[in-house]
Amino acid sequence: MARLVKFTKNEPLKIEGKDKPIFICQCGLSQNFPFCDGHHKKTQDEKEGKIYIYNEETRIEI
Repeated sequence: MARLVKFTKNEPLKIEGKDKPIFICQCGLSQNFPFCDGHHKKTQDEKEGKIYIYNEETRIEI
């Protein structure tokens, strides 16, 4: 069954760890989910109220 998962954040959640901070993905694009790998940078120019579909190479605006 296909699922549509909506992520609304375009930055990671920073959690202060014992030795160093941990960054949790909130955009849904990380290849190392649930940890942030910087893919949220692709979402910085998204427009409010628009829906975007991402694949490995492109972004489609609906």
